[in-house]
Amino acid sequence: MAELFHALGLEPKILLVNIAGFVLLVVLLKRFAFGPIGELLDDRAREVEANLDEAERARQMALADRQHLEAELARLDERGREIVAQAERTAEGRREEIISRAGDQSQRIVEEGHRAVQRAEQEARDRLRAETAGIAVTVSERVLRQALDEQRQAALVEAFIADIERLAAQERSERP
Repeated sequence: MAELFHALGLEPKILLVNIAGFVLLVVLLKRFAFGPIGELLDDRAREVEANLDEAERARQMALADRQHLEAELARLDERGREIVAQAERTAEGRREEIISRAGDQSQRIVEEGHRAVQRAEQEARDRLRAETAGIAVTVSERVLRQALDEQRQAALVEAFIADIERLAAQERSERP
């Protein structure tokens, strides 16, 4: 075997020292370098996992908050629709009430107008009667003052009729 080492250009003692140095180097690295680096990497892995867990919890909370906010928004939308519907019902009720009151008021105005027309008509009749009575008295006075013959009596009757027709025409023209 020594020949093989020699043929390869290796010295067995030097190779043995190199192997022992390499083993010693690996043991020292494992003890002083790989241990702390391994712990550092393990700590970092635990920290990353904790951050991932925290991120998942935050995502779950955000999702729950979002669902809560969506439910709240839907509830507020429904409440808004209810308020609008109630306002529309109230407005429709007020509209019907106003229309009803306006109808009642217009009916009262029409009735008052009819009563005013009837009063005016009655007053006109009363005036016509009074004036007719006045004309009749005047005609009677004329008749009594004058001797009545047929011609005069016919003329008085025609004058009386003409006076009544004139008063009736005035009444018709005075009406609105």
